[in-house]
Amino acid sequence: MKNTLLLCFLIIEALTASVSAQWNDTGKLNAWTAATVSRAGNSEASIYLNSVRVAKNDGFDRLVFEFTGGVPRYQIKYEKSGTFATTGEEKIKVDGKYFMDVNLQSVPYPESAGTKDITIPKGNQKLPVFYEIKEIEWFEGVREFGIGLNAKRAFRVQQLSSPFRLVIDFKQ
Repeated sequence: MKNTLLLCFLIIEALTASVSAQWNDTGKLNAWTAATVSRAGNSEASIYLNSVRVAKNDGFDRLVFEFTGGVPRYQIKYEKSGTFATTGEEKIKVDGKYFMDVNLQSVPYPESAGTKDITIPKGNQKLPVFYEIKEIEWFEGVREFGIGLNAKRAFRVQQLSSPFRLVIDFKQ
């Protein structure tokens, strides 16, 4: 029994180490780019997603993910298709002409904190660049969103605090 438990523990540690290794800091924050941006983040903190909102600003459209407890690890990148696959092999179609994937990791389910889930903006947001956001999946702490855009533009990623936010701006 002890050997089985030890083996299970070692396998979990190896899997955790390999997942963490996949999330290196890539790309620059606060700079316009079309390249992948990711941050290893803090996977040990209790981080909860509080809200998702979009807005038009002077010269850019803004997507904001607001959190409690910090900003989780994430990866933001352009995709070739607006069809996203879930781990259950379901296909989620996001409308738009160009597409992005926003993958948030180590984000527990709200029932873990005794809070309700958030409302995600639905449908065409009628903004110059940003078209829509759809949740692709929320499985084992990985929360993924598909973004539909009207045009392929440079984007800028920022991490803000008080409150904690992950901000993605799309240049108009």
